[in-house]
This record gives sequence, C-alpha cells and structure tokens, in this order.
Amino acid sequence: MRLTCLILTLASTALLLGCSNSRDGGASLDDGVAYAATVHRTEGGFPHIVAQDFGSLGFGTGYAAAQDNVCIMAKNILRLRGQLSQYLGPNDGNLNSDLFRAYMVQTGMYTAQVSPEMEFLYAGFAAGYNHYLRQTTVSKLPDPACRGAKWIMPMRAEDVRRAELTPVFLPHLANLFLAATPPMSPTGNSSTANKVLSDSEKAGLAVAIETMATAHDKGSNGVAIGSEHTAHSGGLLYTNPHLDWDVSFQFFPRHQIIPGVTNLLGANTYERPLVGFGTNGDVAWTNTVTASRTQALYQLELTPGNPMSYQYDGREEAIKAIPLSVAVLQADGSVKQQSHTLYESRHGLLLGMLFPWDAEKAFALRVADEGNRGQNGQFKGLARATNVREIRTVLGRYQATANTNTIAADSNGEAFYGDLGPVANLTDAQLRDCALPTPVPVPRFAPAFRGNTSDCAWQTDPDSAAPGLLGTSKQAALIRRDYVTNSNDSYWLANPQAPIEGIPQVQGSRASERTLRTRSGLATIEQRIAGTDGLPGNTFDVESIVDRMLSNENLAGRLLRDDLVVLCRDNPNVEVDGTRVDLAEACAALAGWDLHSNLDSRGAHLFREFIRAASGGTFSRRLPAGLNYSVPFDIEDPVNTPRGLDTDDNPAALEALARAVVLLEEAGIALDARLGDLQTVRKNDRLIPLHGGEEGEGVFNKMAFNFAGSEGYPAVTGSSASWIMAVELTGNEVKARGVLAYSLSTNTESPHYADMTEMFSRKELLDLPYRLRDVENAALSTLELRAGVDDCGAQGWREFAEPAFASETDCRSAFRAIADSQLRDWVDE
Repeated sequence: MRLTCLILTLASTALLLGCSNSRDGGASLDDGVAYAATVHRTEGGFPHIVAQDFGSLGFGTGYAAAQDNVCIMAKNILRLRGQLSQYLGPNDGNLNSDLFRAYMVQTGMYTAQVSPEMEFLYAGFAAGYNHYLRQTTVSKLPDPACRGAKWIMPMRAEDVRRAELTPVFLPHLANLFLAATPPMSPTGNSSTANKVLSDSEKAGLAVAIETMATAHDKGSNGVAIGSEHTAHSGGLLYTNPHLDWDVSFQFFPRHQIIPGVTNLLGANTYERPLVGFGTNGDVAWTNTVTASRTQALYQLELTPGNPMSYQYDGREEAIKAIPLSVAVLQADGSVKQQSHTLYESRHGLLLGMLFPWDAEKAFALRVADEGNRGQNGQFKGLARATNVREIRTVLGRYQATANTNTIAADSNGEAFYGDLGPVANLTDAQLRDCALPTPVPVPRFAPAFRGNTSDCAWQTDPDSAAPGLLGTSKQAALIRRDYVTNSNDSYWLANPQAPIEGIPQVQGSRASERTLRTRSGLATIEQRIAGTDGLPGNTFDVESIVDRMLSNENLAGRLLRDDLVVLCRDNPNVEVDGTRVDLAEACAALAGWDLHSNLDSRGAHLFREFIRAASGGTFSRRLPAGLNYSVPFDIEDPVNTPRGLDTDDNPAALEALARAVVLLEEAGIALDARLGDLQTVRKNDRLIPLHGGEEGEGVFNKMAFNFAGSEGYPAVTGSSASWIMAVELTGNEVKARGVLAYSLSTNTESPHYADMTEMFSRKELLDLPYRLRDVENAALSTLELRAGVDDCGAQGWREFAEPAFASETDCRSAFRAIADSQLRDWVDE
C-alpha cells in the first residue's frame, strides 16, 4: 500500500490530510466525521476504546487518558517540547530537562520515519486530548492541580511522536552530560559546571547516578508458562514491570479494538498511543530490564596543550561543541534565552561531575541506540504477531527494545525469552584488552575503555539492526513448552533446565550467583510444578499464578531466618559502637515471623533492617557478601545456593541484627510490629497498607521503601510494582486479570485515584473482558466520541488555534479531508 500524506497542523495537532489509500479508497466513517470512537469503562474505570480506524483509535485513547491524567499529560507536553523552564521556571530540574531536550531535537531523532499506522495514531491521540480540553475547558478541569493553569496548551502530533521516539534511559543521564566543562573554561557551563566535591558527596552522587541514571534499580518480573504446565494447549503470561511511582512516567492501562483488525489489551505510559505490555489475543508479552551492556565508557587521551581535541588511531580529532539555548522564565515574569554547551566525541557525549575533564583526559559515554526502529516496524510487528516465534523474528530484525528483555507466551503453548534489544557489540577480547585500570565511580559504567584506538570500537555484524550493535544471532533467546522467566538477571537461567550457553560476555554473566528475586521466582514456579505450594493440583492458570507471584514469600528469610535465630539465642547480647544490645526480643520476633512480607506479617521489618545493615546500609540484589554461609554458591544448585548462616562464626550477622534492633527501638517501633501498620501509601486522607518487600529480601513482589524513623515506611520510594497482569491464552479464549498498583488517575478528586491501590493492597485484580461483546456487557459507562465538520459550526471553527482558520469553510474542508484519509487496516510492507 502506498500512502501519500499532507501534514496540516490543526488545534496543535498534526493531522494527516489528503492521504490516498489504494487498497480501500479511503472511505470515511460518515460524511464529515474525521474521528469516531467509543470508550467503554468497566470496573475500576478501565477504558476500552473501540474504533474503525487507527486515527480514531488514537483519538479515543487520547481522550480517555486526558480524562484520568490531564494535568500530568499537560506538564509532559512542556517536557517533550523543552518548555518547562519557559512556563514553570528553571528549578526542580526543569532547566536541565529542557536543555537536553533541545539537544535531542538537534540530533534529528524526532524527524525519523515511522510506520504509517503510528502517524495516524499520533495525530488521533493528540486530537483526542485536545477534544477533551475543548469540551471541558481549562478553567473547569476536574483536577485541581492544574485547573485554570495558564501553561496548559493543546497537544500536537509532534508531541506524541517525541514521546515515542525519546530513548528510554538516555534522558536520565542528562545531568551527567550537561555537567561536562572544559578545563580552564572562562565561564563554565550554566549551573552544572564541575565542582569540587568531598568524598562523602562523591559517594552519595555515585549512588544517585547508579540508581537514577541507569537501569540499576529498575526492574520487572516476567513469567511465561508453556502448555506443559497449563491445563490446556495454550500458554500463560504474568507481567509486573517495576517503575518508580513517579507520576510523570506511569502506566495507563487500556484496551484498544479495531474490529477485525486488532485487539490489544494491556498498558503503556501516558503519551504512548498503543499498548506496549499486554496481549493481542494470540500472544502476550512483557519486558524486564536487561543485564546486557547497553553503553560503554571511553577515556579520551587529550592532545597535549589542547583539551578540546583527543587522539584516535594516531590522529587528532576535535571535540565538537554543541550550543544549546532554551527560554527561561525569570523572577520578574519576563522570559530570556539561556545558553549552554554540550560536548561530543566519536564515542558519544562527554561527561562531567564524577568524571573529570582535565588537561590529560576526559570521559565520553556511548549508548546503544534504539533509534526509530521501534516505531518504524517493531511495534507493528509485535502487535500483529500470532506466536512467539514471530515475536522472536520481529525483535531480532529491529533490535529496538532498549535495555530490556522480552518474555512472551502464545496460544500454541510456547514460552519465549529473549534479550534482543540494542547491545554494545564488544567482543570478549575487547572487554578484556581495552579495559583501563582507571577507577570508575559508577559501577554500572565500569570499566573505562581505551578511547584512542579503533581496536576498542564497537563491531557491526551482518545481522546488526544498526551499526555497533551485537548481531541478533549472537544474542540470548530461548523457546520452551515448560516455562521461561526473567527478573533482571542475565539470560543464563531463564529456565534452569536449559541454561543458555555460548553468549558473548557483553550480555551478562553466566554460571554465577543469581539475584534473590530471580531465585525467588524460580523457586515459586518449581513449587507449583511439584504441587508443594499448598494450592490444588500442579498446573498454572490466571488465579494460581497471581496467588503465587503475590504470595510475598521472603526468600532471604527462608534461607537465613532459622540460623539467625540460633545465632541470636546463642549470643543474646552484642556490643555495637560501645553499647550493649539485648537481642532476646529480636530472637522471639524473628522466631514468630511467618517468613512473608504480607500485611499481617510480624517481624518482617526487623529482618529487612537486618538485611539492610548487613549490606552496609543499602540493598544488594544478592545475599549480603559479608555474612558467612553454611552452604556457599554451588553452580550445580544455583537456585538454592548460597543459603544458611554459619551459626558458629558469624560476627557480621550478629552486628547487623543488633544495628537493626537499635534502629527500630530508637524509632519507637516494636520489633514484632505488623508490617501493614508500617508500610503504607497515603492517598488523600486514606492511609493504604501495602504488602511486598525489598530487593535484598528476595520478595518476588518487589516494593521499595525507605525507612523514615517513627513513621516506618510511609511512601513508595523506588522501583516497585506497577501494572500487574496475568493473561491465559487457551486458543479459544483470552482470560485476563490486571491491576494498576498506584491506580488509574492522578487526579486527587477522581474516584479512580486510589481504588486500584486498595485492590492491590487486598491482592485483588480486575477481570478484564477481551471480546467486544464481553466488554459491552461489562461496561459501567459508555461514551460515544465524534469530531468532524459539526465542530466547525456555531463559531466552533474559532476554537482551533493552530492553525487559526480563516473561516468555517476552511475548517469543514480540513475535517472532510481527514475523514477521507483515515487508515482502517495495517499497511503491509
């Protein structure tokens, strides 16, 4: 099919006009109706959008998203345009966000080609958002957070395009890049110039960078069960991507139907118009953060006497200065331009802060590029896939799932794992020979590689989707009929019965200790298969997988608690920092603990703080390295080792327990307190108790909480449960359940601001109807949306600001052109 499109900006939305569709003639829905969608809302306010074309599907999705999250979406429009500082001022990270957005615009990434279906979705999504604004008006928005705000403006298709084409993790590194300043710079760069930091400041900054600017603390659980362990011939998927509960980047679940064309049920972030974690009825898929190397730090050998150039293969190459400028709101209300400069080498942007740029060296970071490949083929390929083998082919062709693994199951009963995103193509020999001894303060970036030779450059394979990427035939992938799973470990034990071998080191470690959450998931699956988990039978269905994955069994507790009780009973008094600590009450609390992190679990918080203290005040993904274990790691039993504490010689364990006791007693918290009384989130006047546990505890249902003294754990403070969904594909039926842990709406006055959080607290999931007739039967409300020539009459044409129509006639002509051009089916390549 050939599409020829004329782009017109209408109400801040780039609307596709004058497109000819040689297959179906571009027949309109009705005379002059440009967009038509039905939004059914089922339990929990869950939106099901039904339309006859891709533009209208985006239209209904954009409208529904605005109903629930208009304020956050409005602010994100400013973020995507690099205009936060212009309207909201430069503080709170706005200036750096805008500056880096200006850089991304300069790279041309937002003008890259995308699939035609995506173009229609972009335009429709923006039009739907704008339709909501026009109907509601800014002064009467239901969310008090932005009601009447002058900075709210219509959305453009370009905004949606930017949301889709922005790299997933790259913007989180903005502060590092913007801090790069040449030595002896006469002015320095903006507010981010290099500063002299104390050792403690450096340590704190390193932790912050590791946590926030990389995938270190990001997570997710994905489990795919094949037909060997279901009660039918189909498969089953459990998904729980872990994200910070940061309202600017949350999931918005949705169901999107074009009858006879596509039926997508799942979730994606606010401004992304198509389901990204979910099912199309034949296959269900999810993602987890990968352990692969998706970036490489290079140390530049600077030219003596010229810190603006470096040596490469015996030649001098200039460091490129990239000037940036953004509009910034001043204290007096005026707006002025503020300039900044980024610096770039062949190895990527230069870094600042903890990465010194002096007369001899500088550091640059190359990041594996997902480019436009996701929006120009991969997304469509996933949505149209009929089985996991097609998923494997699509992922390998485009390599666009940045920093992520993919886990999938299909109605044929196969389960798939693949780490097939963009990965740095460095050979094992390069990893060894190109590494420098230079200390790297951020472990995720280590080591620094030699930047003065092409011997250390990224390779390109015949099947690399882009230059410098590891070829797909070298990447880790596995298809099974029993199960596969991933919880952010490397590829090695996606299934312990079939360890993946022969993969380049750049994709992570193998034959090494697994993380606690990986071990917890694998142990839980094997218990179900063995029929030893207390549930009837030994197969998986939606109900049993949700029960098991939200069981909150504390694996570290199961591995260590009994021996820890023996230790403390044998050593009831421990001296810490010159103070004698009585452990008797702690022994009793731990002995009475149910080894879970459920609301009614007592003593779970004491064990958590023991683990935290044993890990040096932070959490590791593995058991604390400083403890002595009775059974060390065994490559022949990687799921169950290491385990047990040496009860004769373990002073570090006793000290950690004593420190946990002191911490809790000083906060006035009972050692046997109920977890649900300590671990909460506040939604308006409601304090909602939350189950789940931290990474270092080995609780599969990962929830992150910082200790806050007498308040316990009053807020979710890191990467945690978000969109939880279980999908069973029997071949004849799709059975799905899901819940959004932080709830559907960010509007504090919405009935859906807290309802799903309370459901999550009770371990309840929504039943999600899949077939259209089931959606219609389950609908609690139905909204018919239309936009077209009728919106032009009665002076309505004057409401469209971009562009401002000269007349009602112009408005009607524009809408008729849109109606005639809508895309009703996938475009075959």
